[in-house]
Amino acid sequence: MKRVFYWLSFTLYWKIFYRLYLIARKHPRYNYHCKFINNLSKIKDIKTNILTKEQKIETDKFYKKYYGKKISYSFHNMIVGYNNFFDVKYISPDIFWKFIDKLNRQDSSGFIFYDKNFLYNFSERAKIKTPKRFFYSTNNLFFDSNDNIISKEELYKKISNLGEAFIKPTNMFDSGYAKNCKLINIIDGIDLYSRKGIKDIIKKYYSHDFIIQEKIVCHKSISDIYPNAVNTFSIYTFIWNGEIKTIDKPILKIGMNGSSTDYSGIQGNGLIIAINDDGILFDSALCIKQSKWYSYHPNTKVLFKNHKIENFQKVLETAKKLH
Repeated sequence: MKRVFYWLSFTLYWKIFYRLYLIARKHPRYNYHCKFINNLSKIKDIKTNILTKEQKIETDKFYKKYYGKKISYSFHNMIVGYNNFFDVKYISPDIFWKFIDKLNRQDSSGFIFYDKNFLYNFSERAKIKTPKRFFYSTNNLFFDSNDNIISKEELYKKISNLGEAFIKPTNMFDSGYAKNCKLINIIDGIDLYSRKGIKDIIKKYYSHDFIIQEKIVCHKSISDIYPNAVNTFSIYTFIWNGEIKTIDKPILKIGMNGSSTDYSGIQGNGLIIAINDDGILFDSALCIKQSKWYSYHPNTKVLFKNHKIENFQKVLETAKKLH
């Protein structure tokens, strides 16, 4: 009888566990981080033992003092493998998300800010300019530029001759690494770039939560580096002791090889390069997919060293203002 009882309880446990696992897999945040870790594991240096014995001792000493225990060397190995520069203060993504990121997001309401459609509400209040929004969708409701609800058929009709525009998902977990972010040119209901109907494009890639914006062009100091994409800045802001700060260093994400989007993730095309507060780029940019550093852009041949992004202080101020 005991055997039957244990067998039944064991079976029930695994049924519950499996059901919870299936529910978790449907959650966008779970899928996003699974993709991130999966991509991270594909980097060739992630498991390579690069650190010296002295560097490992220094890392252990630092993290035991400030974190309370040792950590895996894998992230330090990866970073040192790419830039040949060791710094004991490198913070792995799991520690960053678990502790630092939570300093500014105490509960689940923080996920509201991941929705790119909400950016228009915040930027309008802060009097910060954003690309013109032609149409957008939230939870399968469709809106025009004046926030009027329209039907899906009205949407198709209104965008059938929109011309050039940019379409992207607005949910962080659907648009991460520039996924399904596309430049389109709609004439008579057909996208001239992909030669597909706009109805088919939206049905396949944008079932909910997306935005259609005007095509914009970067400032000359940015577009000179690579003109085919809107090269964007990645600036992480946080509050510390009542003051809004940025984590050094901001990153400029740059497109390459004809792509209409900038850096598109670990397994995608694009370059990332650090930038100083005065707008001067670092000497080299990294293409993670190729495991290769570039001192100049491979397509435009623009040299990164001493290249200055104009008005970068205004960029930093804007990021803090939005925070």
